[in-house]
Order: sequence, then structure tokens, then C-alpha cells
Amino acid sequence: MIQWYKEEIELATLRADLAKLQRDAAVSEAERIQAISVIAQITQAPMEEEEEAPKERKLKREPANAD
Repeated sequence: MIQWYKEEIELATLRADLAKLQRDAAVSEAERIQAISVIAQITQAPMEEEEEAPKERKLKREPANAD
């Protein structure tokens, strides 16, 4: 009977360790996804600025042509 309890305690310890490892893996995955999101926002910002810049230039040129 004592041997069975020892095995159960060992099993419970292993389960607790596994739960900690799974939690750490989930946190790491969430941080990775967040980093990818930040990188995507940073790399997309210059593209959006380039797309907006020609529109602004066109608006500025039209009044100059009207004079």
C-alpha cells in the first residue's frame, strides 16, 4: 500500500511539472504571437504612409495648377 501511495505522489508531481511546462509553453507562444503582431504593424506602417503620400501630393498640386 505504501508503494502505491509513493507512486501516486510521484505521478502527481509529474502532472504538476507537466502543467507548469504547458503553462510556460502557452505563455511563450502568446509572446511569440504578440511579437509577430508588433512586427507586422511596424512593417505595414511605412507601406500605409507611402500610399497616403501620393494622395497628399495630388491634393497639393491641384491648387498650384489652378493658379
